[in-house]
Amino acid sequence: MLESLILGMVINEDLTGYDIKKLIETNIGTFYKASFGSLYPALKRLTQKKSLTSYEKPLGNRKKTFYHITDEGKQMFLQWLTSPMDILDGTNPNLAKIYFFDSLPDKMRSVQLSIYEMNSVSYLKKIETLEKKYNAMENKDCYYYKLSTLYYGICVTKKTIEWCRHINQRRPLNELI
Repeated sequence: MLESLILGMVINEDLTGYDIKKLIETNIGTFYKASFGSLYPALKRLTQKKSLTSYEKPLGNRKKTFYHITDEGKQMFLQWLTSPMDILDGTNPNLAKIYFFDSLPDKMRSVQLSIYEMNSVSYLKKIETLEKKYNAMENKDCYYYKLSTLYYGICVTKKTIEWCRHINQRRPLNELI
């Protein structure tokens, strides 16, 4: 998936690896994370597959490597973009941990859930600030689907906070529905 996301990031402009990482963090960080340790090997693979080309350009006292999408890369990206979507493709390591919380003492469960809730509240503030920035844009209608993922993140994060509070109080689970 990272390779497809990279292709999508460079489809309209040539970017450095650092630029791509920052775009991933800023624009799709709600639902996808990428480290430099995974990004640069993916860029190398895409270059080897001839989906990207790279070139160096001086910026200040340094040379920066920029990546450019090729016709093969555009085809690969469009193929990925139009492939069927499956909800079961997603993973959530936090839910995988919580699945095993019956093995923890009550106090430890409560602490872990409270931390998860606090982190979710902090993240919600961050993406709501981003929402305000995008709402101020004049041409935001041109980015409808990109912005829709931000709103998805806001909805999911709000529901996550509600869910954390609910299960931390050990309220009946059927009340969540």
